[in-house]
Amino acid sequence: MFQPPKKCSTTLLFFDEENPRLATGDRISADNEAAIISTLREISDLDELIGSICANTYLDLEPLIAMPRTGGYTVLEGNRRLAVIKLIQNPDLAKKCKVSLPDDISQDVYNSLNEVTIVTVNSPSEAQAFIAFKHINGPYRWDSHAKAKFVTEWYKRERVNGITIDDIARQIGDENNQVRSYVSSMLVLEQAEREKLFEIKDRYNKGRFAFSHLYTALDRKEYVQFLGLERGWDDVPSDTPINQQKLGELGEVLQYLYGSKRDQEKPKIISQNPHLKHLGEVLVNPVALAKIRAPKSELSVAYQEVRPGSEVFTEALVIAHNRLKDLLAIVDKFEGEEHLLKLGQQIFDQAEALVQVMERKTARQKSKNG
Repeated sequence: MFQPPKKCSTTLLFFDEENPRLATGDRISADNEAAIISTLREISDLDELIGSICANTYLDLEPLIAMPRTGGYTVLEGNRRLAVIKLIQNPDLAKKCKVSLPDDISQDVYNSLNEVTIVTVNSPSEAQAFIAFKHINGPYRWDSHAKAKFVTEWYKRERVNGITIDDIARQIGDENNQVRSYVSSMLVLEQAEREKLFEIKDRYNKGRFAFSHLYTALDRKEYVQFLGLERGWDDVPSDTPINQQKLGELGEVLQYLYGSKRDQEKPKIISQNPHLKHLGEVLVNPVALAKIRAPKSELSVAYQEVRPGSEVFTEALVIAHNRLKDLLAIVDKFEGEEHLLKLGQQIFDQAEALVQVMERKTARQKSKNG
């Protein structure tokens, strides 16, 4: 239960090293202030908050949520504000974190940072519903990876007491299907990391980890089939959702989704729509799968094996038509070169042969229908 609000010296406040927002996969360490602050700066706008506090002093409107620890309190909610407080109070720390501070910080600003209001809880579980609501559906939303990390830890911690995914969804005011996707996908990711099939920090692209690629994929039947998951596998997901015999396929999927910096493999997914759908269809088609498994393969090439023939033909015909239109628009630039004339004649012959084949097939179809 939340205890009544009280004032606390900021020297007694420590970062929560288990804060889901720190789970970027890129940080070297979370066991010192500089590393934590540097990570927080990458994923949230500390500079804007620094400017606001230095201009207006610290406005102690919303208490930090903290848990007692040896020598002070661990801040469970409000780590961004705590980071800014520590930076303003310690210019050397700011310099180490490569954060610029205003030159003319007033004494009133420093005085406002000496004490802040906190409410205390005895364990993270007492605050989890409030924190989840605020950062999953509320005004200060985390990215999908941080959300998934938080609700998964909650689920693992409380399931022995009978809590279900539906219970968590009700407490945070979210859809149970979304929470189920978060938890089940995070458990798959954690299994892959334990088995050393994948490391977030090894992904090819920099920036935020695109966790939504994974949970969206695992909501599609093709990926479920490829990974050997049974229907309803995510209703009460285990810590090892993927069967041992399918771990190779799991590593394969994660490399297609995220690539590998170490192996210089780019991800096959450039944009979630439509590439995630295309990849799923490739994975369950033996010929297409063989093509994408080839070295330096391209998703677009493998996907040709699963596309309807009429769709492939239509696209190629439209492309050829548009290129010919472009050529006709600049035909006045042709200067009579014989080798180009021969090439044009070849195109004419090919187009004539194409039309003849199309006419025969059209006539045959009419006869069949008629």
